[in-house]
Amino acid sequence: MHRGYRVGLLDTDLQVGGMRALFGLEADISSDAQTYWWLSADTCSTKTLQADRYLHGDKPHSQSAGIYLSSLGHYFKQSAPQGQVLPQQYDLEKPYDLLQQLSHELSLDFWLIDNQPELTDENLMGLSLADMVLILLQLDPYDLQRAAVLIEVIEQLEIAKTWLVPSLVLPNIETKVVKHMLENTYEHPVAGILYLTDELAGLASQGIFCLHHPQHPLTQTIIAIAHQLEQDA
Repeated sequence: MHRGYRVGLLDTDLQVGGMRALFGLEADISSDAQTYWWLSADTCSTKTLQADRYLHGDKPHSQSAGIYLSSLGHYFKQSAPQGQVLPQQYDLEKPYDLLQQLSHELSLDFWLIDNQPELTDENLMGLSLADMVLILLQLDPYDLQRAAVLIEVIEQLEIAKTWLVPSLVLPNIETKVVKHMLENTYEHPVAGILYLTDELAGLASQGIFCLHHPQHPLTQTIIAIAHQLEQDA
């Protein structure tokens, strides 16, 4: 967003859906089939986002950078009550067409789909929509084994680019050791390593880390990861 792009965020976690909490949007919009949020940068401060609620169809100016937060993740589960409303505007059997239509209507440059690593129907659908994948994983046996299974599925889907992003890595573990181990094991590049820091732990998911700590080394790593997405898009 801070590079001038319009970015769509889609959360497919049907049980938790923590996007609204991270962005400080307290209202529950999940039951409203036509309500979305558009967040734009405050010109006075990089630490805050201005959020304005608007209804589908009243899109912001096509040249303004910002983040579009979609509640459509609930429709990925066809048994959900919201699934009965969506076909009035879109064909539920064609989620790719749905996102393409929304992308056109909202003049989006990127769609980011927040998918879970479990192989459920909705998560597989989210993967099937992806051109590129970032796999966040922790360096524990369970996550490492789960990543191996996930990569096999991603390769079958013939997704163009896959990166690994180890997260919550202890500061005493050397970068080159983590990078060498993961790239040799999975044969996919490491886009960046997200180290566990006191600032990250202290924030406790109560906001966007990069906005609270714009000069932090962890923020610089996240910016570098985003730049790789931008270059390969």
